[in-house]
Amino acid sequence: MRRLIYFMSLILVLSLIANLSFAGTFPVTVRDDVGRRVTISKEPRRIISTAPDVTEILFALGLGDRVVGVTTWCNYPEEAKTKEKIGDFANPNLEKVISLKPDVVISTGGVQRQFIEKLEQLGIPVYVSYPHNLDEVISSIYRIGRITGAEENAKKLVFDLKLRMAKVTSKVSKVKVKPKVFFELWNEPLMSAGPGSFIDDIIRKAGGINIAGSAKSAYPIFSLEQLVKEDPDMIIGAESSMGANPLEISKRPGWDTLKAVKNQKVFKINDDIVFRAGPRLVLALEIIARYLHPELFK
Repeated sequence: MRRLIYFMSLILVLSLIANLSFAGTFPVTVRDDVGRRVTISKEPRRIISTAPDVTEILFALGLGDRVVGVTTWCNYPEEAKTKEKIGDFANPNLEKVISLKPDVVISTGGVQRQFIEKLEQLGIPVYVSYPHNLDEVISSIYRIGRITGAEENAKKLVFDLKLRMAKVTSKVSKVKVKPKVFFELWNEPLMSAGPGSFIDDIIRKAGGINIAGSAKSAYPIFSLEQLVKEDPDMIIGAESSMGANPLEISKRPGWDTLKAVKNQKVFKINDDIVFRAGPRLVLALEIIARYLHPELFK
């Protein structure tokens, strides 16, 4: 049965990639993650990234030598730190971007919306990568590969990521008991990840039940009373919130009564791995799946 599920997953991956086939010529026209129609007239030689996750995608596609500008937040891979800086994530410097003469700028949504509009007015091609779950991340990676002339590398990367995801989901599909999970984004105020967030998607795919999954917002605030009432089986937190030793949360008033704390089922995960919409989000899935179901990943 295990082998059958594995090969069924593999066939699914191959079919998904086949459905993503495009001609490998320029000009190329795609719709980005916010529905904009983007045309790239020729293969880009000078690429600017305005987000850390985009930078990770570009390097994973083997395009590091074409990246001429990144933000001060772009710290992975190591080589990204050596690239020209265009400002921080929330405030990219328009003049700096223009001076670098990019063939394309790959940006993100949200706080960068006005910046994108200014680039459009100047006639600079902009692709917006703004996925909301793992599957959308995979699709965006492929389209970025397509518009940058790295389609073959994108196919290989998509295949690898989809296969790794399938291995996790096929393993956890057989579990009969799914642990209740609380993910701590931040501790003051106590914030979690609800519906529409990457973390909610990852917990579900990893075979867990996100206790914030039915919240009214993507990033709900929890009270201690709510947390005690839900009494999660496991607590996973961002390193920036948890600190070096996750078990230290037992010292917080009232937390020592929680089942997860009593059973020492408290874990941490690197912020950049779990918060960035890039290839390492699949690593976050693998890590969290091992936390939830260690018996399946020995």
